[in-house]
Amino acid sequence: MHSLLSGLWSLLTSALNSRKAPGNGSGSPSLPSGSLPASFSNPRSVSETGLTVLKHYEGCRLTAYQDSVGVWTIGYGDTENVIPGLKITQQEAEDRLERRLGRDFEPGVKAAIQAHMKQEQFDAMVCLAYNIGVGAFAKSTLAKLFNAGDVQGAADEFLRWDKAGGKSLKGLRKRRAAERAMFLGANAAYAIAAGDKTP
Repeated sequence: MHSLLSGLWSLLTSALNSRKAPGNGSGSPSLPSGSLPASFSNPRSVSETGLTVLKHYEGCRLTAYQDSVGVWTIGYGDTENVIPGLKITQQEAEDRLERRLGRDFEPGVKAAIQAHMKQEQFDAMVCLAYNIGVGAFAKSTLAKLFNAGDVQGAADEFLRWDKAGGKSLKGLRKRRAAERAMFLGANAAYAIAAGDKTP
């Protein structure tokens, strides 16, 4: 009986050893050629960190108002189908933001960027595009530098988008500093703190 069990154990050990990945010496399976782990895939949507920073700087107003350059706006900075006197609920503001991000801004950033993006880079670029428009983002030096592999150069470009109506605005300077910090890997609290410290 003992010899039978020993023989079975030897066969099982041999079978397991034969299944080890060849050539890597670790016993771990190799990735198929041309594939990447899921963690290396480009982001599909803005993370909670990105949403926190975006909402912080957009603020939420449930009655239509005119922004710094006179555009009628509501909710989290939404300008679509907004007329004077319009009022919405908090849930409608959330729905508007989710719809615009999913329909316009997340796909817009993905279309403009050919290089691999980390989640925090995608979040920051969507936050910027939401504020300046997809068209302006796609034509920006920031997008060109990032596509060319100059991540630091792209990060520094955030700070240049601080004007509305030709004037540098404190609120935009703070937002850009926060977006830049997020782009470089900061969490939401640190990014917002970096923005708050900006003169």
